Amino acid sequence: MKFIFLLIPFMLFARINPFEPVLTPNETNITKFSFFKKVKVKLPNDARILKKVVFVYETLDSDIKQKEIKINKNIDFHYPFIISQKKEKFKVQTLSFPVFKMYIKNYKIFIQTKDNIIRDFFLAQPFRLVLDFKSKNLDFLTISKTLKHLFVKKVVLGAHSGFYRIVIYFDAKYAYKIKKEPEGILIELR
Repeated sequence: MKFIFLLIPFMLFARINPFEPVLTPNETNITKFSFFKKVKVKLPNDARILKKVVFVYETLDSDIKQKEIKINKNIDFHYPFIISQKKEKFKVQTLSFPVFKMYIKNYKIFIQTKDNIIRDFFLAQPFRLVLDFKSKNLDFLTISKTLKHLFVKKVVLGAHSGFYRIVIYFDAKYAYKIKKEPEGILIELR
């Protein structure tokens, strides 16, 4: 009987759904994603030899890492160093498969299909996005297409009972967002 009285305080503070977040995200605080463009760095007048450059960066997992580049060359301190990131302009790359068409441009992938997506997930080693689409029973051998693209390396299509699977292989880990469009789905990477 004493045991029941000890449980009552815990039951009063229990939530109905323990998987529901305690705080709801504030959607007005979403910041716009912007890329680094350019910075000028002027060294002091006693600088004569540039020994190394260290880049400190944050990963998708919020880890802080660094990359060190050894230079060990003479420099003229009168001239600034300019660090810039040049964005490549991609042409639209089109892939045709028996059940869909895929268009890749910049960091967006459009899959043109009327079929509904069942599930999606990202796997590592190698980095790949797996997409399952509901479909009638299809019967074809697995199709694999290798690409010479900056970030998409290969696309594989496989038929299964009641669905087909698209696997997109990448050069690194990416965060992705999937939007349903009238003619298919749009995948945005960052």
